[in-house]
Amino acid sequence: QALKALQEMSSATPTTTPQPLSRKAKSIPVQTFEVKLDITLGDLTKIGKSQKYTLSVDVEGGKLVVLKKQKDSQEDWNTFTHDKIRQLIKSQRVQNKLSIVFEK
Repeated sequence: QALKALQEMSSATPTTTPQPLSRKAKSIPVQTFEVKLDITLGDLTKIGKSQKYTLSVDVEGGKLVVLKKQKDSQEDWNTFTHDKIRQLIKSQRVQNKLSIVFEK
């Protein structure tokens, strides 16, 4: 009986024609955050005095951009692709703290 029912279903013509998707999938906009870098004393010599950065996250492009504004309107930035990010660690003690582990 099951075989007969399946054969009848497959031979029947559909009553409605499938409509093509008319809406484009929503894109995820690039998100930008003002962040403060939490550094250790050993990293202080590499970074300098400024600790304020802009973090831009492009989910669809798979990129994370860390931007530091310097004197005289100059900018210094680092771009990390999704394959270079190994781990995101959300702090359980400090609500607004996130650690990012990069590939070396």
